[in-house]
Amino acid sequence: MPFLRSPKTGKAACAICRIVLGAVFAYASWDKILDPEGFAQAIANYQIVSASSGHLAAQFLPWLELVCGICLIFNRWAQGAALVVTGLMLIFMAALGYNIFRGVDVSCGCFTLAEEAPGSMWGYMVRDSLLLAMAVGVVCCRRPKPDYRQPV
Repeated sequence: MPFLRSPKTGKAACAICRIVLGAVFAYASWDKILDPEGFAQAIANYQIVSASSGHLAAQFLPWLELVCGICLIFNRWAQGAALVVTGLMLIFMAALGYNIFRGVDVSCGCFTLAEEAPGSMWGYMVRDSLLLAMAVGVVCCRRPKPDYRQPV
């Protein structure tokens, strides 16, 4: 299908991935920013890091997610933000995978901090895989090279 290889289609796909990924991360940060203690508890439920590390992550991660989401939506430092999101997704998926391996089923704390939030660990893994693919796609999007011969 030659139309999928056209530069315009590639730019549109990159823009859609970038905006959707940014919106997802900005939305996901909101509940965590409003309730850092609840997010610290969600982190503690994974039983991977100490309580002090969990509290530190609960203070820092939501703001990092929000900044990355805004950068992606407004296409400012988008490839850098997508690279950070790629790293975050790999960390999140490693935590999920570790708990799947141990047989520990926790509410992920991704979009809501409610303990009774519906979902499964495998479902979270599939969703995160799709988000990871989008992030890698944005990292790999070609940006036009600046033409330094043009006067400003």
